Amino acid sequence: MRVDKDEIQQGLELGIYTKEYKHTNPYPDPDEIDDQSVNEHTIYVYIDSNYNVTGVKSFFGDSPSLDDLQAPEEGGEVRVPIVVKDVPEMSVHLGMLTQEEYKVLKICDGMNTLEQVAEIAQKDVTELEEMMERLRDKGLVKVIKRS
Repeated sequence: MRVDKDEIQQGLELGIYTKEYKHTNPYPDPDEIDDQSVNEHTIYVYIDSNYNVTGVKSFFGDSPSLDDLQAPEEGGEVRVPIVVKDVPEMSVHLGMLTQEEYKVLKICDGMNTLEQVAEIAQKDVTELEEMMERLRDKGLVKVIKRS
């Protein structure tokens, strides 16, 4: 996978750039009977405005299965935030959202748990939970919960 700085600058909207890359292994290991690399898999790379990779997600198919999304602790609850209403970048300029809220909404793509969103956004989980509550009150995000 290649990403150049110009591509990041063009895709960087108020704090975070997400690169989606799909591929298969053209040279699978013929001796490995469990080698699944011939199946298409997807990689998401999250890059911040300082060009730091803040998160990487890899899975088979178009999206991770619920089994791929792990609870932070054994027997815990899996919380997956999903944007339910598209928000234009202009809403930040109009003062409807902060730049940080907009950045977090871009990460709430259904591919990450709440804890993973916090890690990618480089925020404390408690701080992110409070932000999710505000975004939920605005009707912008829904948090799917699974035990």
